[in-house]
Amino acid sequence: MPLIVDREERRGQVASLAFDLVADMGIEAVTFRQVAGAAGTSTAIVSNWFDNKGDLLFEVYRIANRRVMDRLEAAFAQDQALIDCLSVVLPVTEENLRTWRVWLAFWGRAHIEASYREETARNARSSLDLYCRMLARRYGRKEGAHDPLVEALARRLIATVGGIALQGVLAPDDWSLESLRDLIATEIRVLDKEV
Repeated sequence: MPLIVDREERRGQVASLAFDLVADMGIEAVTFRQVAGAAGTSTAIVSNWFDNKGDLLFEVYRIANRRVMDRLEAAFAQDQALIDCLSVVLPVTEENLRTWRVWLAFWGRAHIEASYREETARNARSSLDLYCRMLARRYGRKEGAHDPLVEALARRLIATVGGIALQGVLAPDDWSLESLRDLIATEIRVLDKEV
């Protein structure tokens, strides 16, 4: 009897291996041959799951976006404090640092390739929606309702967390979890005064 393989599961496994290679070596260094070697299979098998390197790399970018959103959503669903929710994206764990490295590897494509631009915009909208829900909950406002003040504060918080996290990626020895959290907590206190 032939082995039944879940196509999406296997495709995801191959893309996860490519994710690790991109985090370690960057986009240009990743080849089907390397991915096949990491998967313990042939390049023909990798080609079975992905049409070309571009298709595989785009899935790696999508994985990075999904992983972070999944962590944020899980922290929010557990009703964690705002600072704790936001901390799940900081590059202070190996997993988060690798995700940030993958993002950095791909952001240059977002302004020249439509598929990356659209994925980046989609992820930005999802992030803004989640940050708005986090702040609406914090401030006792209706979650999911359009609230211009909450949206403006959410945008500032996204910029703060992203900028702080980027500093943590570029100079990890200079930024501890505590120092990153302190800066975010300071911004949260500033936002709180504006509500």
